[in-house]
Amino acid sequence: MISDESLALQSLGGDISAFEELVNRYKKPVFSIVYRMIGQYQEAEDITQDVFVNVYQKLYQFDSNKKFAPWIYRIATNASISALRKKKKVVTLDFDEAYGKAYEDYYTAHTGDPQLVFEREELKHFIFEAINELPESYRAVVILRYQMDLNNQEIAEVLGVSKENIEVKVHRARKALRKIVEKRWNERGLEYELPASR
Repeated sequence: MISDESLALQSLGGDISAFEELVNRYKKPVFSIVYRMIGQYQEAEDITQDVFVNVYQKLYQFDSNKKFAPWIYRIATNASISALRKKKKVVTLDFDEAYGKAYEDYYTAHTGDPQLVFEREELKHFIFEAINELPESYRAVVILRYQMDLNNQEIAEVLGVSKENIEVKVHRARKALRKIVEKRWNERGLEYELPASR
């Protein structure tokens, strides 16, 4: 299979089919980043299209000695952050099953207990609400780390900062999320202890 980097070079040379292949490879992960940042399906679709237009226009800036994925994820993340800042308000993320996988293993043995199943769903909902309260940079880190499953070095490449900076941001974002979720959980009068974050 042709590498992403080779396809990018071919696209830069005017090969439309090579660019179409890149779009096919990355349309799902790019949409996933944008949708989870923005929280509205139609708007996420529009921004995703803009991302690929932007990618095509900026291909000359891509360093073919580096990996293509972090480069395109950076464009998608920046486009999402720009859209959020233009709105100047917090949007509500739609609830889905994608987030909360960090907690899935914790509950696997308890799926037969209706109360614990309910609490798991409540926890996911609280996490989504908590993500909305995070600054855009923390939100991006959380999504890239826990939903896109990137490691800290990969996130650093996407966001164009040091790995150490990402380690600090991941730690702070997790602490902020836990604080918000625990506060909301306690407000409901539920006795619950969050499982340790990975």
